[in-house]
Amino acid sequence: MNKKTKEILKANNEREELINEENDKVLTDMICYLRGSNISEYEQELVRADIIEMVLDAQERGENINSVFGGNCKEICDNIIAELPPKTMKQKILEGINTALMCIWIIGAIYVIKQVIVCMVIEPRNFVFTLSTGDILNALLIIIASVAIVKYICRNSFDSDENTEKKSIMNNKILGFIVTWVAIMAALLIFIGISHILSKSILTIPLYMAVIFTAIVFIAERIMDRLI
Repeated sequence: MNKKTKEILKANNEREELINEENDKVLTDMICYLRGSNISEYEQELVRADIIEMVLDAQERGENINSVFGGNCKEICDNIIAELPPKTMKQKILEGINTALMCIWIIGAIYVIKQVIVCMVIEPRNFVFTLSTGDILNALLIIIASVAIVKYICRNSFDSDENTEKKSIMNNKILGFIVTWVAIMAALLIFIGISHILSKSILTIPLYMAVIFTAIVFIAERIMDRLI
């Protein structure tokens, strides 16, 4: 994220704190929907700034966000997105590289920490980093699932409140907990199964080299983030 975008983001975060709880819920849905659109982060923050000011003005008049947008927040967002220039191919490529680097260093850090625990508890003084076929497949599955979940949430941010009869069972705390727990356990079993079946090591290096590699990828991602 470049300097201009960060400055607007910071200002928007500060202004957003003045919005009451009722308006903030709808505003969050609108911003989430914009995050999943094909416009740049800079354009998103400019739109967000305008929306925040409109909502704050409405609050001063004793009105809520629905009175400002006539209850058609999704349609308003679609119209705004249609009026703004889409991301260029260069922006898409840079964002793709940045996302890939971020995923690599995060998963790399998780694997390094896991290996440190293994080395200290199970194999004392054997500080090596091993990477198996299963580890790579699990990493790819995690990345794909994460991207898919984020895109789904952004594209469907307005759907949860459209009809009370269509609310997800996740709105029920007990059922939501059960579903979440079962999903997590199923995912863990799948990952463990993949690691067990595809346990052949394809890379074995000193642990410190894995730490250095992860740090380099992290720095590269931070640099790339400033270019977007």
